[in-house]
This record gives sequence, C-alpha cells and structure tokens, in this order.
Amino acid sequence: MHVGHAVPPVSPSSSNEVEIVPLTAEQWRDLKRLRIGALTESPDSFGPTAESARAHDDEYWRRGAQRAAESDDFEMFIVRRDGEGLGLASANRDRDGVGHIGAMWVDPSLRGQGVGARLFDRAVGHLRELGCKRIELSVTETNALAIALYESRGFALMGEFEPLREGSPLKNLFMQWNET
Repeated sequence: MHVGHAVPPVSPSSSNEVEIVPLTAEQWRDLKRLRIGALTESPDSFGPTAESARAHDDEYWRRGAQRAAESDDFEMFIVRRDGEGLGLASANRDRDGVGHIGAMWVDPSLRGQGVGARLFDRAVGHLRELGCKRIELSVTETNALAIALYESRGFALMGEFEPLREGSPLKNLFMQWNET
C-alpha cells in the first residue's frame, strides 16, 4: 500500500522472490537473530545496541514474538527469502490511535531492490487498516536513503529530534504522516 503521492510505489517485480509476513510466536529465534543482526550491521541506525540486545535471555525474545503474534495493536513483519528471515519492521498503534513504525531493517543483500519500500509499505498499510490517521517514526540523521524513502511515501520531518543514544553525536529525527 502506498500512502504518499510524491512518487509511485515500487513495483513488486523487482523483489518478488521475497515475501513479507507477520512474525508468529514460534519464530522468536528469527526475531532475536534479525534484531541482533540489524543492531550489529547498522549500529548507527538504532538507539539500542547489539550488546544490549545480546544481554536479553531467550525468554525476552519469546515474549516479544508472542506479543507481536497476539496483539491487535502491534505487528512485527519479517522479510523472508526461501524461508530465511532477511529483514524486519514493527508497526504499533498506541492508545491514542497513532501509528508508529520501528525496527525497520533489511539485510544488505536485499538493498537496492525495492524490498525496503515493500516492507515499509506493508507496515504502514497495516497501521492504516487499523484506522491510524497519523503515523510517526524516527530515523538517524545520517540515513539519507531511509529519509528519502519515507519522504517519498508522504512522511515529513517534524523539526524535532533527540540524541540517538547517550554519548552519541548523532540525532534521531522525527517524521510524521497525516491522512489528508
């Protein structure tokens, strides 16, 4: 689903060998591996660190996958190619009905093929199906490709930011989409 009007959606033909599916409770190991992989491969794209993620026990990851599988307001989408998880994104609706996209990451082997756009569109589409008329996210200031993708989907920088994490010189920029 394409939410903005700035550019047309990416054609799925460029990345049709992948599927984007909701995480099930039984796939908690995929969640753990993908999240730690994302934090390791792209440490400046996320507030949490790989070290902090590795410190969590398996029960933490089981609970996270269970929450995603059972909640009406939270979904974790996984990118799969030939059964292997190669990306993830979360979509959450808060108590006020505002949608939030998070944990957005695609394995480097799939970048530049439209997979990130498909994953993002799936997460945003899910939030719109839940009735979200406003969707928010944050992105590291140095992630120009992600910012361009989000802007192409109708998201705008809000002019607000916070430090990526304590001790980091990088800023996490806030972006928002509103149904018009």
